[in-house]
Amino acid sequence: MNKNIQLFPFSRRRLAITISMLASGATLVAGTALAQDISPPWESPVHVFSIQDLQSGFDGSTFGPAGAAQDPDAICGLPGGTACPATTDPATGLPLVAPFTDKDGVILYPVDSEFGFEVVDFLGAQAKTREAPRDYQEGFVGNIFDGAEVVGIKISNFATDTYKVKPPMGTWCQGLGGTSVKCSTEHYVVMEHTLSCHEVVPYFFADPTDGSQAYLSLPDGSDFFSCADAELDDNASILVNGMPIGGLLTDVKPGVQMDANDNTTVRNDIAVSSDYSITLKDDGKPLYRWGALIKRPNDVRLYARLPLPDAWKEPDADYQIESAKLVVTHWITNNPNDQLRPEDLENEAATGRKPSYRVDAAGNWVSTRECYEGDGDFIDSEEGSSDPGAIGVGTIFKNNSTNYSIPAGINPPEPFSSDLVGGFTNAFYTSINRDPFEWSYVDPVAAASGEFEFIGTALPLSPVEVADRGLELVSGPRWRLKANKFGQDIPGLEIPLIECSAPPFARENVRYEVGETVTTVINLLDWDESEGPSPLATSKGWVDVLENDFVTVADTINGVPVTTNGLPMTNDFDLAVYVKGDRKPTAVFTAQLIINEDVEVPVPDSDMSITNFKVPSKVNTLRSNILISAVVGNDPSALASGSGTVNISGIDGTGAEVGNFSASFSDIEPGKKENFKFRWTSPAQRTEVLWTATVTVDGQVVSSAQGMTLVRDKG
Repeated sequence: MNKNIQLFPFSRRRLAITISMLASGATLVAGTALAQDISPPWESPVHVFSIQDLQSGFDGSTFGPAGAAQDPDAICGLPGGTACPATTDPATGLPLVAPFTDKDGVILYPVDSEFGFEVVDFLGAQAKTREAPRDYQEGFVGNIFDGAEVVGIKISNFATDTYKVKPPMGTWCQGLGGTSVKCSTEHYVVMEHTLSCHEVVPYFFADPTDGSQAYLSLPDGSDFFSCADAELDDNASILVNGMPIGGLLTDVKPGVQMDANDNTTVRNDIAVSSDYSITLKDDGKPLYRWGALIKRPNDVRLYARLPLPDAWKEPDADYQIESAKLVVTHWITNNPNDQLRPEDLENEAATGRKPSYRVDAAGNWVSTRECYEGDGDFIDSEEGSSDPGAIGVGTIFKNNSTNYSIPAGINPPEPFSSDLVGGFTNAFYTSINRDPFEWSYVDPVAAASGEFEFIGTALPLSPVEVADRGLELVSGPRWRLKANKFGQDIPGLEIPLIECSAPPFARENVRYEVGETVTTVINLLDWDESEGPSPLATSKGWVDVLENDFVTVADTINGVPVTTNGLPMTNDFDLAVYVKGDRKPTAVFTAQLIINEDVEVPVPDSDMSITNFKVPSKVNTLRSNILISAVVGNDPSALASGSGTVNISGIDGTGAEVGNFSASFSDIEPGKKENFKFRWTSPAQRTEVLWTATVTVDGQVVSSAQGMTLVRDKG
């Protein structure tokens, strides 16, 4: 129960009575709650995904009618629909684009959208358009049937577009034979661990106690090397039209020195040193990169509009949301970056279960179990090997040393990223003692003493289970479709069934099998409060895009606001699903919204209100025995009888009280009313009298009504 809630039980039914009473000179006034009401529990209808939900453009258009506009040409090859292009493959003579039937018998049809790119090696990428002739090379979709009923959608992506760049400006490193491995990260220490034995946050090669860098030598001592000489070149010059003439990068706030770069150019909005380059993401985070290749996947995007309670859409409604879950049923994917974007939000605060640690006397975070780093990625073809490094108990995850500065080194880098600001090590980001798709809980008593042993569950625990086990929620899963791989700084490594077993993993030691049906439940209230309150913490942020400061409306199409990402923003729940890089078909079945499940909404024992208030509209001076009446009722949905007082006061134009009446009531049963009648004598002079009637229960005014009487001379 929210301790800040003060209940004022006025229903909108009573507000309607107000209008009918204006003619009689009396007005019922519903009180305004001093704090937010908790929203009653709500479960939306289950949304079944289909090809109708396919998004095709940044104008919010969909193949079906649910979007801001309809694009019936977004899919080709459907019976009775738009024909696919007649272009043939010169090598085979077969159509270049055509529907196909997968191994499960589902027919998938080609898609044309703006969510793809045209790429040119060593130059950049340009977003595709839907201008004729449409090429239908962004992916495939098809309905999944159970008999005649649609139960979901199959999705297959076209091959990811890639373009070569001069190293170190790429986000992927390219090998011979078309192989590639991810070479970009939001964390400097992860990049440094890949490229050098020097450590700006000491933990492995460098001594974390004094910050001294390691000396490496051959077994016989015939040659050695000081890692202090292996600092990366951190002087990154900003490119302007491909030339390093923009000065050194010193500020990563977008718009100051560089704008955000969506990997469409390496000629501008990128800073380059001899070892690596830096671009900025939309959220202002730096992206460190050291590769020779950039990938631009062709997204297949879905849009679902799930109904919200009508009460949330009333003017001035602002309900408090204490629990919000999105339940999505789908196949486990092969890509950890298939996104769920509720209300077009991207949320890195939803982390899943992170590595366990304890805080030592010096304030360092140290690991609590032996594990492995998984930062040796598998190449795309799933051939090759990883190079795991063992993490021992006590390995530092967060270096809080006061003996030297962090970042350490002779010429340390600018603290652009969170790891350099907070002193986090490569081990923290790449330990496989984690699961990004689990709900994470901790014992709050142990945490208060510095022990953070995170407990993961596939689905959220009920409040009773949380209380019985003495736990506290830390985070829900990442806002992603559940995948078989970790993602982020260990993107190519599959999540093992046996946690902390040594990579690479045998097939029987892989936890999540691609193509298996699974239910993903994410916590829509996970949020980094340092960025400001979550727009989903109250109902306003769900129904009014102007209450959501974390999205930008680019246009209004057919009266519907549309964001810069092309998502329609209605007064219902707007969900986007991005599927990218899945050449092998995957499936998305259903989505449902569950609000304030298991949340106890305070309900008053009684629900007293003034249902009728009568005062005369006009009277003569010095007239006696004038009827003033008020009807007090207890709402039929109340849980108990009500007791209290009704008070009526009349104030004239000078501010003087010219009438005052009071009466008590007790045990008015739910659905019952009591009529209070008082007799009044009008004043001797002409005036206007403002009447106010109030009902007080337990010392609190819970209902009020007003009326006006004109007092005139006897004529």
